[in-house]
Amino acid sequence: MSKRRVDDDSDIDVSSTDESDVETGSKEEEMEEVVNVDFDYFDLNSKVDFHATKTFLRQLFGDDATQFDISGLADLILEGNSPGSTIKTEGEESDPFALLSVINLNENLTKPSVKNLIDYILQKTKSQLEFNMILSKLLSPEKTTKDQSKRLKVGLIVSERMINMPVEVVPPMYKMLAEEMEKSEDAHEKYEFDYFLVISKIYKLVNSNVDEEEDAQKSKKKKTSEKDATEEFDYFHYEDIILEDNAKYHGHYSYTNQQQETDSRRVFTEYGIDPRLSLILLDKKGFMKSIPEMEEKFPPF
Repeated sequence: MSKRRVDDDSDIDVSSTDESDVETGSKEEEMEEVVNVDFDYFDLNSKVDFHATKTFLRQLFGDDATQFDISGLADLILEGNSPGSTIKTEGEESDPFALLSVINLNENLTKPSVKNLIDYILQKTKSQLEFNMILSKLLSPEKTTKDQSKRLKVGLIVSERMINMPVEVVPPMYKMLAEEMEKSEDAHEKYEFDYFLVISKIYKLVNSNVDEEEDAQKSKKKKTSEKDATEEFDYFHYEDIILEDNAKYHGHYSYTNQQQETDSRRVFTEYGIDPRLSLILLDKKGFMKSIPEMEEKFPPF
């Protein structure tokens, strides 16, 4: 019930106003509905999931998506019996709300879609010399161990979902992925990875250009330190916090193309959003350690 101040000489009937408020509040509560949604997990389906997978890849690569062979990468993700899963709400034939899979990078080094992606990753990590050198060795066609009969294998984790999907749906997907890789018929040849490379994205909160222009009219001089103090980073995928904690290397990078102004991505906030590429490299131990930690931090509803 709302409280109002009413003057003594007012002709408003307080009792009737309060009753009206109660009735209005009651009606508003009745109008509020709780929608229960069942999330079902499905195997990857090349006949149904191809276009949705392409959409997820474009979303994952952000402003640089046009640099990649999206169809070629989608084919690799959905090729027969690939480990991974999707989340759907209206049966197997419906569009997925989330996707998680893995691509064997070393097995596909000569494919144009993968070669282009690797060149992009190596270009982005140039500012981190050690990270870049490790990736160059791991993603080289040459043998990467002292034992020249063995080459270390790297799995590319592809994880994307609709923006409003809760993070709690993710731990079961990672757990199932690990189990599928272990139980696959060709597990030793294809899915016994030594390292996992996760491509993801974060965003930086930046001062709105509109606000800065308004402030500039009041004060032409602005200290850089004050501007930087308002900048913050946050995650699109909160499971990345755990993956980064267990990673050998990770980094955040600006996209090559800037197709949208930060203010155009501003929704219900005083800051603009500046998306960044995120790359996370884990060894097998770190990857497996992350899964139970995800389950603990993001338990089912």
